[in-house]
Amino acid sequence: MPLDTRRFEEIKEAAGRRKEEEVLDFARQQTGGIAGLLDDVFGNMPEAFRADRAKGQEAAFQYLINTPDGVFEYFVEIEGGSCRTGRGRTESPKLTTTVGLPTFLKLLTGRLNGMQAFLGGKVKLAGNTLYAAKFEHWFERPA
Repeated sequence: MPLDTRRFEEIKEAAGRRKEEEVLDFARQQTGGIAGLLDDVFGNMPEAFRADRAKGQEAAFQYLINTPDGVFEYFVEIEGGSCRTGRGRTESPKLTTTVGLPTFLKLLTGRLNGMQAFLGGKVKLAGNTLYAAKFEHWFERPA
């Protein structure tokens, strides 16, 4: 399935809203609600993965995405030049990222710098934090 740039633009527009509650309202209005939106985001990641940028890298990443409706768990696994994502937990992640949904969408769409979010306390990292900077460059972000 090709990367859905139209969907990315919808998410980018929503992530640009000033109030976090507006971003959450957007997420809740999506088919399947917040889980449906996150399924779309993580489901598109294998298509956005650039194996040429991650040569020789193998790593598992855990995401804990906080919302008023609870914590949503997703994983990203990079192995053998491919990317696999899904709901739930991965075994022995190199990096676990805990983040609120509005911040996650802002990071995803480039509306917020990851280092600024981390230093500002909006993102919590556990594990090998060097992978946070690498990970971002392994994926193509639609223009």
